[in-house]
Amino acid sequence: MQVRSRQAVLTAVAASSLLLLTACNSDSGDGTKKKTSAAPSAPAHITAAQAEQALVTLEDLPAGWKVEAHTTLDKSQGAEEEAITDAKPECAPITGLLNSGQVDQDHKAKSERVFTKKGDQTMVAQVVNGYALPQAEKAMAGLRTAVETTCATFTGKQGGKKTKVTVKKTAEQHKYGDESLTYTVKVVTGDQQMDFDMGTVRSRGAITTIINNYPDKGDRGKEAFSKALAKASEKLTAVTAKTT
Repeated sequence: MQVRSRQAVLTAVAASSLLLLTACNSDSGDGTKKKTSAAPSAPAHITAAQAEQALVTLEDLPAGWKVEAHTTLDKSQGAEEEAITDAKPECAPITGLLNSGQVDQDHKAKSERVFTKKGDQTMVAQVVNGYALPQAEKAMAGLRTAVETTCATFTGKQGGKKTKVTVKKTAEQHKYGDESLTYTVKVVTGDQQMDFDMGTVRSRGAITTIINNYPDKGDRGKEAFSKALAKASEKLTAVTAKTT
């Protein structure tokens, strides 16, 4: 199925290994050395199952929302004409989020869920990705630089037409996970405008982004967005607790 919110198109669509270390004890009384197995090391990233556990549910949102099953934010899955292309490279974290909900496409695990307001075009969605810790830290640093410094306004193309993207860090910043960032994004292509609230949270090597795409009429979606972001952070922190 497809869900459109002011031209925003949604299309229907690793486990980590444990390294067993072997350690040697000190000399025993008979002069020999015994080998013992150390405890398994913590996994380097979350699994696909853990990514799914970090997703918010209907119970985490206000009343009046529904899950859009078999729906993805990834425009490469049948909605390529809606993808934003030809933007400057330093804005790739922003276009990555707009095109797929992911700040870095090279993930080790992924899960997502899309909600819409009943009788409305407002959409709230979440994507969870697992990475190795250095990659996650680098991805968040790139996103922060794009939002705060290099990509306040940039252009690209959408469906062959020139697109202008405006990004603004929100004045109020709550602290979630190890680090977090909330911001707004406006995309204007011709006479079409898309407006988004976005919040991205990193906990160890996992990153989740909540996206609120709202129309000019109907529910603004702000309450659902705020509740989803807080709950997503809580769940992400829980599933990453046993990773490195």
